Amino acid sequence: MACLQGFSSVDRYLSLSITENFFQTRMSLSENLDPQLPLSIVLKKMSILKEFTLVVIGLAVVSILCQYSQYSYWLPITSHGDLIQYTVQDSTDDIYHSRAFFLLNHEAMEKDFKVFAYPGGNPGTCYHSTNNTLKSNHASEHYFFMNLRDSPFLTKNPEEAHLFFIPISCQPLSDEEPLPGYREKVIKRYVKSLISTYPYWNRTLGADHFFVSCHNIGSTATKEIPFLLKNAIRLVCSPSYDSNYIPQKDVALPQILELSLPPDGDDMSTVESRPLLLSQEMINPPRTKLGFWAGSPNSDVRKKLVLFQKDFQEFEFHFVEKLKGATVLYNFEKEIYRSKFCICPRGETQVGGVCLSESMAFGCVPVVMSDYYDLPFNDILDWDKFSVILKEDDVLELEKILKSIPEGKYEKMHQNVLKVRKHFKWHSPPAKYDEFHLVMYELWKRRHIIRY
Repeated sequence: MACLQGFSSVDRYLSLSITENFFQTRMSLSENLDPQLPLSIVLKKMSILKEFTLVVIGLAVVSILCQYSQYSYWLPITSHGDLIQYTVQDSTDDIYHSRAFFLLNHEAMEKDFKVFAYPGGNPGTCYHSTNNTLKSNHASEHYFFMNLRDSPFLTKNPEEAHLFFIPISCQPLSDEEPLPGYREKVIKRYVKSLISTYPYWNRTLGADHFFVSCHNIGSTATKEIPFLLKNAIRLVCSPSYDSNYIPQKDVALPQILELSLPPDGDDMSTVESRPLLLSQEMINPPRTKLGFWAGSPNSDVRKKLVLFQKDFQEFEFHFVEKLKGATVLYNFEKEIYRSKFCICPRGETQVGGVCLSESMAFGCVPVVMSDYYDLPFNDILDWDKFSVILKEDDVLELEKILKSIPEGKYEKMHQNVLKVRKHFKWHSPPAKYDEFHLVMYELWKRRHIIRY
């Protein structure tokens, strides 16, 4: 049954009116059913009641169908209550939980969201560095700083800000091995200076503040300020439920390993994350291998893969101690392209966004093997549509599980990987719907949790 195009607020009002009339008619009929009336008259009145019942049921069915296929309603686009009407269609075979909800709210976020960044960061470290630091495991952290600096979300007026950014990882620290407690003292001194200089922290004890926690600076140097971990929003590169990560408060920041810098190394205007620079002829190669993984056996699930690798005849596994991610990309790029699935097992510090982002960049369906891992943007993206999520104990059944996936379902997952990977790419300047915008979207959603 096709959804009625005009079934909007007016039609719903009419349906409510008919429903109201239905109940009024039902009551009227019930009250006027004289036991002495002839059977023919009673049946006639009951027929009218039946017709009204069918009309109401029909309208209810149409309304439900419309809810799943088309949304037409008013959406607030600013914090001042301005409204605009949208009509967006959803698909049941989509990479999103609700495309309509995401697109409408993303547009509202772009129009309204403002962030104030506290001064005191080191731009040479965090904002426009072009040295090897950008190619570390936590390049996403640097990219986030650069993108925020160049984005319209940043405001110089703290009074109009929804959230406040503390550039903890940008603090100038000694390159030499610091004395015990040195980083903690530097961060504590910096945050306390912000608290004493600005009034905004004390309004919520930091609940409307956020910081990046990828490097050790962000994850260990905050112990001296308990409310920083308890109240402030953290952007975490390795989000796990069995750590200090709080999913209803914190935000997953997917990692990307390699950035392709321009030849001269000093022009950041055209920098893109490596997945955007892949050759066009490799977009849809023949995938003859069932699965691929390369890395260090530094966790229980990875050690199980080492023990049982001989049983995985259709997999390309490479176990190398302290294998760098760049080595995986440059030495095994063709193998990744030839594989249908890329295994992303829990490592020493959880899965990490590197495996997820890079596998999707190569059009390889990721297989997540990690307990207690909070998948990035999982309240926006339907991971079941473009990935396989398994338990760490599923190692023995890995080949059987992947082979049991019908070819048609795999093809849909592969096509969805090609669609969703735009959300795991970085640009400078930032591009609509890229990773920076989804991180900002997650932060924007948390602004309503704050009360002061």
